[in-house]
Amino acid sequence: MKIRPQILDHWPEVRARLPAGFDLEATARLRGAFTRVREIKNAETLLRLALAYGGLGMSLRETCAWAEAGGIARLSDPSLLERLCKAAPWLGDIVAALIAEQAKVPAGRFAGYRLRVLDGTSICHPGADRTTWRLHVGYDLATAQVDQLELTDIHGAENLQRLTYAPRDIVLADRYYARPRDLRPVIDAGADFIVRTGWNSLRLLQTNGEPFDLFAALAAQQEQEGELQVRVHEGMTGTPPTPPLVLRLIVRRKDPQQAQAEQERLLKDARKRGKQPDPRSLEAAKYILLLTSLPAATFPPADILTLYRFRWQIELAFKRFKSLAGLDSLPAKKPELARAWLYARLIVAIIAEQIAGQVPDSPPLDAATPLASPPLASPSRWRLMKLALTSICAAIRGPLLWQAVCNLVSRSRRHLCEPPRRRRKQCDHLRARLT
Repeated sequence: MKIRPQILDHWPEVRARLPAGFDLEATARLRGAFTRVREIKNAETLLRLALAYGGLGMSLRETCAWAEAGGIARLSDPSLLERLCKAAPWLGDIVAALIAEQAKVPAGRFAGYRLRVLDGTSICHPGADRTTWRLHVGYDLATAQVDQLELTDIHGAENLQRLTYAPRDIVLADRYYARPRDLRPVIDAGADFIVRTGWNSLRLLQTNGEPFDLFAALAAQQEQEGELQVRVHEGMTGTPPTPPLVLRLIVRRKDPQQAQAEQERLLKDARKRGKQPDPRSLEAAKYILLLTSLPAATFPPADILTLYRFRWQIELAFKRFKSLAGLDSLPAKKPELARAWLYARLIVAIIAEQIAGQVPDSPPLDAATPLASPPLASPSRWRLMKLALTSICAAIRGPLLWQAVCNLVSRSRRHLCEPPRRRRKQCDHLRARLT
């Protein structure tokens, strides 16, 4: 029986996941990723090579060997490196197009508001002792999908201006985003925020402009949950003067076990750095402090605290992107190649996330289903994305028959040999002595 490889090739299914209006050929030429036809015949082949290198985790030499064995392209690894470096901006455009296409899907709302989360995650190149790249992600909680993304180097700071806001958006962010000059633009765009803050993140005042004693207010709070009206000092002077930024400070006293765990963490960190912890930090560790611009009549403190807990969903998304999609396994140090690898890996991860999001939480009920039936458990997003990634990677790799590998060995050994070295390989030395 003869097996025809084209029957087993599912690459067109991956190609179909790209936005319908995105012209690969025209955009690749516009971006300078694909300028002339030589070893790579078209932009779609270039995309597949990029996804094989970034999405499948192949090395440059392995990618070239796979491409030649599969009849996709024939080129050397230095040539592939050059092509991928030039293709990085184009691959970023594909990521943006995938996210823009997903944003067109109608999403549910909470009391008429759209819930979004903003956060960043760090990525390091091999051997790095600190952050090399930072991925800034906006996450829609209703669709459980990435709705905005930006890749920067270490100098790209986390701030609320990384997102584009629409009226009646609610953005959730952690304490790194509590910066005085970043809060007002969110409100000016018609959106609202819930941002965690620390005791020294912002300079807080009373609503009349007098100094505000945060720790006296915390000590005076009798209930576990409460709120205070505060004014944020923005440090800006101009004519005409801007109106004061008055916000709600939501305060929740932690359970004794939670407070003790946070204080022990602060003490451990201080010992590691050879310093004494600030007593105010130990006291503030007993509380959760949230700043919000949402109206008190619609969102009481309990609702604000509940909404903020949903911020953890983006941390789970980061875990899926890194643990399942391998986004934290960056092998490249060259900035242009690293960008191409990251964008290629993100294309695969976003497509897998979108496929996993299309599975309903539970099957629809029909007339034969009794209303008293117990609810079915929702499928695991982790397992769905893992299956989707397996399917996508198999489609990108395509069929690779053993006869094609044997032909590659006899036809072109350059992709299967190690680069020349000064020292002779020990196995070659042993083979030469065997009789």
